[in-house]
Amino acid sequence: MTLRVVELFAGVGGFRLGLEGIPNSDRNGAYKIVLSNQWEPATKRQHAAEIYIERWGLTPQEEKSKVYIHPQHQDDVFINDDIAKVPAKEIPNHDLLVGGFPCQDYSV
Repeated sequence: MTLRVVELFAGVGGFRLGLEGIPNSDRNGAYKIVLSNQWEPATKRQHAAEIYIERWGLTPQEEKSKVYIHPQHQDDVFINDDIAKVPAKEIPNHDLLVGGFPCQDYSV
């Protein structure tokens, strides 16, 4: 059975790396990220989110969107916005919720 995971405060994707393995690896493992979120308040650039998006091959859902998806896995969603603004109905059913703590030298 594959556990569906929501990853909050994802940073550059450390939890995902540990759970799913390296980018472009087989997605039929024990864990599958169905939603991830990373957002830095009061910054002009979202450095951690940019690394996450590039590392996992995500693309904007729409032009100028804060929602990204994997082109081959539509149920792989990344939101680069304040999690408090995300309606609960948009968070998919999941078996496991993980969340990172602030990286003190980078986070606000």
